[in-house]
Amino acid sequence: MKKVFLASIAIVISYNSFSQHLFDSIKGHVTGSFESYSQYYLKDESIGTTVPQDKLGSNNFFKLDYTYGKLMMGIQYESYMPSILGYYDLPLNSSKMVNKYFKYTEKNFSIQVGDFYEQFGSGMILRSFENRQIGINNALEGVNINVAPTNFMKIKALYGKTRKMFDYANSIVRGADAEFDITKIFLSKPTSTTVNIGGSYVGRFQEYTGPIDDYPSTVNAYATRLAVASNNFNVDVEYVNKKSDPHNINGNIMDEGKALYINSSFTGNNFGINLTARAMYNMDFRAEREVEFATQLAVNYLPALTKQQDYLTSNIYVYNTQSMGETGFQADFFYNFRKGSKLGGKNGAKLAFNCSYYGSLKEKGAITSIGNETYYRDVNIELKKRWNKKLDITLGIQNIFYNASKIQAAGHEDVLSSVVALGGVYKFASQKSIKFRVEHLFTNEDYKNWAAALVEVSLSARYSFYASDLYNYGDTKTHYYNVGASVTKDATRFSLGFGKQRAGLFCVGGVCRFVPASYGFTATLTTNF
Repeated sequence: MKKVFLASIAIVISYNSFSQHLFDSIKGHVTGSFESYSQYYLKDESIGTTVPQDKLGSNNFFKLDYTYGKLMMGIQYESYMPSILGYYDLPLNSSKMVNKYFKYTEKNFSIQVGDFYEQFGSGMILRSFENRQIGINNALEGVNINVAPTNFMKIKALYGKTRKMFDYANSIVRGADAEFDITKIFLSKPTSTTVNIGGSYVGRFQEYTGPIDDYPSTVNAYATRLAVASNNFNVDVEYVNKKSDPHNINGNIMDEGKALYINSSFTGNNFGINLTARAMYNMDFRAEREVEFATQLAVNYLPALTKQQDYLTSNIYVYNTQSMGETGFQADFFYNFRKGSKLGGKNGAKLAFNCSYYGSLKEKGAITSIGNETYYRDVNIELKKRWNKKLDITLGIQNIFYNASKIQAAGHEDVLSSVVALGGVYKFASQKSIKFRVEHLFTNEDYKNWAAALVEVSLSARYSFYASDLYNYGDTKTHYYNVGASVTKDATRFSLGFGKQRAGLFCVGGVCRFVPASYGFTATLTTNF
């Protein structure tokens, strides 16, 4: 197994000259990519690692697309030898071609047959997408049609089965979406303000043969939305209603689901404001009733609408969407201090303020109500200043309230923590720089205080090295250290790292999965052609 992995690295790195001669002889345009994520596990009782029988885990993805005129086709091949820890319901040591499609495109029309990705509105009613880091691929296999019959109307229609690892769900998903540009209907001349309205329908059918009368084999969901945009202001509003949808994740309740989403922004000469609010009840929408894991068979998309931090300590306590009932908001404020001002100084400065709050509903199903229980609260501020032509400095301060019994599991105590982070980038030559950061998390709960440090050295566009340590000195006295390096040549990048991974929620783009503690080597290889 290890020999196969090492051989694949050598083959991919040396593909350039061969693929150039091969693809030059093919009419049309060929593009592709290969990605490999591999881990070799070692035992470490201090952090509670689980070492599988085969100590090597490897997730591999090969994608190939071919375009000729108006026709496009492609495949995706995946191999798990076996999968890295934290990925659920994957066959052991399995490989298969999982995505294949044909697409025909005209100016105002396209049709895709096979596997495809699609989104209606904000995604609260439907979004099929791929996120390899989290382990999500809920592509639909079927037919997807996009039509623009006029310059003010766009229509989508789809029909298919949701991907279920190397198979497909035992259900059918069908949907339609229409969007109208109101300004183009009523105004003949272009205008700086646009108004769009839209509506969506999604239905999921899964046969039911059980004993319960009036049990819904078909679950229908409906959405309406409004978007208004001008030169410096925009607002988007969407409302979703999902009919009775009992399944394992929501405890098989028969209640309807509903959600309201509002996003608005305003920009001025040197500042910007963004406000996002969302309230929902029973909005977990799955392709099968029997689903067991949070990353499986999602029909819709419900990311956590909080700031995605890149600090090591900030990511200890992250919010995970409570689809069974939550209400809250996120606000961002950005300000650029001009050069020559008191705070801007000679080179200017940037200030970013963010706050978010999510909590319970006052009444079951009443999404316009605000309850007494707080799930998550985050207030943070970040100041970036260019000290001189070589040095940039960043200071970040964050205060977090984390309802662990709600976000993680019942019985955990609430956590109130504060984070201070100071870092910067020093450019000591052309394409050569050092990135550094020190952090501290203060809390009297859970595992108490943490400290962290990070150093990244880039010697050119090709070579980089890093070292970091996340240290829980308040309770376990455990170091989660990592060291590694990467090399990049053209469109190929290879990295190798060694260290420890803390158990907990791992989030990308507001979507989370639980990862177990691990210790060992990590290798990644990505290439595009």
